Amino acid sequence: MNQRVSSLHAFLVLRRAAQIMFAVAGASPRFLWERWRLRGQPAATQRALARTIVHVCTRLGATFIKVGQILSSRSDLLPQPFARELAALQDRVPAFDGAMVRVIVERELGRPLDELFAEFSPEPVAAASVAQVHRAVWRKTGQVVAVKVRRPDVLEKIRLDRAVLLTIARWLERWVPSLRLVALEQQMAQFCAAVEQQAHLRNEAAHNARFTANFAGDPDIAFPRLIPEACTDAVLTMEFVDGAREEELDGFPIDRRALVAAGVRCVGKMIFEHGFVHADLHPGNLRFQAPSRIVLLDLGLVGELTPADRKITAETLLALVRGEGKKVARLFYENAPFRAVADYAAYEREMETLVAELRQRSLASTEFSRDIAKIFDVLRRHRVQARGHMTMVNLALMTAEGLGKRLDPSLVLAEAALPYLLNGVEGAESVRTA
Repeated sequence: MNQRVSSLHAFLVLRRAAQIMFAVAGASPRFLWERWRLRGQPAATQRALARTIVHVCTRLGATFIKVGQILSSRSDLLPQPFARELAALQDRVPAFDGAMVRVIVERELGRPLDELFAEFSPEPVAAASVAQVHRAVWRKTGQVVAVKVRRPDVLEKIRLDRAVLLTIARWLERWVPSLRLVALEQQMAQFCAAVEQQAHLRNEAAHNARFTANFAGDPDIAFPRLIPEACTDAVLTMEFVDGAREEELDGFPIDRRALVAAGVRCVGKMIFEHGFVHADLHPGNLRFQAPSRIVLLDLGLVGELTPADRKITAETLLALVRGEGKKVARLFYENAPFRAVADYAAYEREMETLVAELRQRSLASTEFSRDIAKIFDVLRRHRVQARGHMTMVNLALMTAEGLGKRLDPSLVLAEAALPYLLNGVEGAESVRTA
């Protein structure tokens, strides 16, 4: 019996590998044409390759879409033009059948749909590669809710893709020795684990509870309230959040400065106090309510920072703000999971020059996200890999800074974040000496 199951799994993996090969082969001619047309233009060629990868990932589904999105934030691994194209990868796919939604919800919650919900829209308000969301009315209270339903068979597909991707990574490491320096197989395993984490909706429910507890005393930072009795690993039921999107804020009755302060407070506390960070923080996952309330959505992907991680992050950003280029170089080098620096003196010199150039500007013109992106370019050229949490931190800072400057052009994030940076260093020291 076990042998039969093993043989079936091997067959499914091979079939999926063939699907991947056909998708890549189908997209290759267009890229080869683009590469010939753009010869002598390396940045444009990188963008063309990234667009090809976006097309292939979109065709191949959840795992590839999510891995592509995660990679788009890894500018320590990928050139900026490449990462920017990957960032455009949209997790939008056709909705699956409404009859199947009913089957899944009734199976998971153990009762007929009509007994649970007074209304249930068969058309989703959002459909992504892992799950889709339906608007409904919870019969027990009359509350309008959002019901997130996992796609059928998505877990099995993610696990098959994981087996294929890890095999490919293993072969690449064997035949391209330089890839061992970035531990490609280990990186791919981490990316696939992050994708699978999002597919287990119980994880999102647990994350929601933890975020809610962390910000319980802050009325301006909120998360959707769950209906616990209607939450399982494949179904998540929560309040339907009414609020403005970022693009709808013009003319919306908000206190702009208070809203920006709430955003900075949210990101600062997540990173430097709680060590528990929304790892998919972008404007699409935020809703805004008058006068200054932020509601964070889609909590499936999170990152945890140990006290040591928080201290390293705070020390690195403080060194950047203070113009201490040698210290920035040393902190990234000493804490790199993988590094293969051919000439440390050249690496240190380039980092010191860059940080000095950045600090020639006034503090008011400092942009953390832009500066960190330039630092990541130096790291990539000298083959120093940033710790994974730094890219997550950069994504959170980029979101806070971009939204903050739009609402309040006078925002200086480096200045607003300074208390959190100092707290990150001092808090970690107190934990270590306790």
